Amino acid sequence: MNAARILSQTLTLTLLILTFGISQGLAQGAKMNVGQAGVNPGAGLFVIAERENLYKKHGLDVSIVKTNTTAAVQAMLGGSMQMATGAGAAAFVTATLEGAPPFVLVGSWVNVFPYKIMAQKDIKKIADLKGKTGHVGAPFGTIPDTALRFALNRLKIDPEKDVKLVQHSSADPASILAAMEKGDVQFGIFAPPFDLIAEKRGYEMLLALPALGIPWQQNGELLPRSYLKTNRDNVVRFMRATTEAMRFFFEQKEKTINYMAPYLGRSREETEYAYNMYRNWVDVSPRPKIETIRTTLDAIKKNTPKAANADPASFIDASIVDQLVKEGYVK
Repeated sequence: MNAARILSQTLTLTLLILTFGISQGLAQGAKMNVGQAGVNPGAGLFVIAERENLYKKHGLDVSIVKTNTTAAVQAMLGGSMQMATGAGAAAFVTATLEGAPPFVLVGSWVNVFPYKIMAQKDIKKIADLKGKTGHVGAPFGTIPDTALRFALNRLKIDPEKDVKLVQHSSADPASILAAMEKGDVQFGIFAPPFDLIAEKRGYEMLLALPALGIPWQQNGELLPRSYLKTNRDNVVRFMRATTEAMRFFFEQKEKTINYMAPYLGRSREETEYAYNMYRNWVDVSPRPKIETIRTTLDAIKKNTPKAANADPASFIDASIVDQLVKEGYVK
């Protein structure tokens, strides 16, 4: 056998080995540990992605870890987690401003406060809240508390002087209902479907916060900027799966409700109600918005003074969505 033939066969064998190795790598998928914060339809796109095998379709082996934003920040800084999905930006922006390696928002589809103010029947209008006690159903400083304070301020009610607000040690909408039924509080803030439950118990909706038009980054994808720099392809693949899950959410209502009900732990009626509410509130594109981060900075500046002069654009990278637009995943 001549040298040329030996060389040709060696090259062929090498190419076969490389091709097999690449195909095996794609079959196994790039590993990502992703924190999932929040339990609501806006935070639940991962449920669709898992049930429809969208992560695997896009060459990823994704482990979804139930967590909260504070724990997700720590896990990503420690290297055990690569991304957070269904998350709000406040904890990540705060950590960055306080000196942590920077985090960046690459996608967001819930960009409003998805809550409603429910009150006892004798409260007929917003002005009637003055002098009353309200329950945020979560610790002070968390998103429900922030949402209620922003709403009251927008409605010309001082949350520090005109009303008394009380908190709960954990995110627990049931605590609001219990306090309202006892008469300890007269109003509270609820995310769907808990506002429906409150309505069935005889309480009135005073306001749906999205109607106020306050921009707020509620549910999206955040990660360390360093991971985006070194593993951009993984992030692109994840966002391809996420945008396909978004499209499924809008186009496959019945399947989405069936997927969401166990995740939310609610009945089909309540899940469908929550789905319908969020469908009106979410965006059709996951493009992150500067104005939502500007509101976030405003919310945290009292305890994080650096937020007052921070550039909201520095916490956003829209290049992933730009790429998905070119690829046809996003219109």
